[in-house]
Amino acid sequence: MPVGKKFKSLTAGELQPATIADLEKELSDLWRSAAEDPAAEHPVMRASVLTLLVYVENEHAGRETLKLISQVISQNPCRAIIMIAEETEQPEGLTSWISAQCHLPASGARQVCCEQICVQARGAAVKGLDNVVIPLAVPELPVFLWWGAGRFAPPAYLDHILRITNRVLVDSARFEEPESDLATLARHVERFRGAEEVAFSDLNWARLTPCRELIAQCFDFTEANSYLGNLAEVKLAWAEEAAGGDRWAQALLLTAWLATRLGWQPVSRIVQGARRTQTLEFQKDGKPVRVEYAARKATGGQPGPLSVVMKTTGAPAAQFSIIESKEEGTAHTRAEVPGCPPRERTVRLHVLDQVGLVNEELKFPRRDKIYEETLSLLARMLKA
Repeated sequence: MPVGKKFKSLTAGELQPATIADLEKELSDLWRSAAEDPAAEHPVMRASVLTLLVYVENEHAGRETLKLISQVISQNPCRAIIMIAEETEQPEGLTSWISAQCHLPASGARQVCCEQICVQARGAAVKGLDNVVIPLAVPELPVFLWWGAGRFAPPAYLDHILRITNRVLVDSARFEEPESDLATLARHVERFRGAEEVAFSDLNWARLTPCRELIAQCFDFTEANSYLGNLAEVKLAWAEEAAGGDRWAQALLLTAWLATRLGWQPVSRIVQGARRTQTLEFQKDGKPVRVEYAARKATGGQPGPLSVVMKTTGAPAAQFSIIESKEEGTAHTRAEVPGCPPRERTVRLHVLDQVGLVNEELKFPRRDKIYEETLSLLARMLKA
């Protein structure tokens, strides 16, 4: 496994049949050899504040995830268990591989080392993943499940694993069909709503945090706040790859978030496959609210910035806009309220990469009720 300059790796054994007894023995041997290594410059300290389970569907994704986890452990020491589920592959069986990542400290301090266990299941053996994985979770510590596959549609053999999980991390930017995939996710969130210990997070929702904050800040001053309840038109525009769904998923989440905060009720239904030219109708207190989407094909194969323009009814109308600039890494906001000079500002956007987003989510095991409300209304938008 590639190791960065601040990390080193320890490996116990090669790929072999996965049994609890063998895995526990390998873990013990791994730490014994690390503690007794005469060449070690720093004492070794084994650390975990949580168990991080990762679910992927092929070996390549598993190896890529191992690289990412080596960056996660510096902020969130954990026991990481990567589940590679290849239902259609042969020969059938469960195999495993163990290593440890060590964060090299300042001179004289202890190295913080965390375990990585990779369990690969092929064919019908995927149905036995829970029998291997659940006993390996560190007792009395929170359990996070990072969903590394596409749409969130966990097979039945993961039910027992989900029931020991405190928080599930998904990324709707990976959804191939955001409309139906977000609706499926909403059903799973509703399914576990009664189990207070199971919470859900979406890395794509976290990416929207700066945009949602900027929208809220548009109405921070008194003159603008009085117009918030009169918004009647919203236009979301962006550039995307032909097959990309990340911005469309964000546009849907942003619309549902606005609707939950402002009391809009969906009237028209989202039309699947019409993401480039679509208008949704809502209603508030008997008055119509229209949300329009305008997506264009991205140049150079890279998704482009998002812009949000909001207008009120009446004459003269108030208008509020947030326009991203990817090249400059900034967003420009403008508030035009009748009787007041325009208020403009440019702010720098702090955009986290995938590892940064995961690290932040691992620090908050509680439920995000606003996200759950947003998903619930989004499901209604698909049915309206």
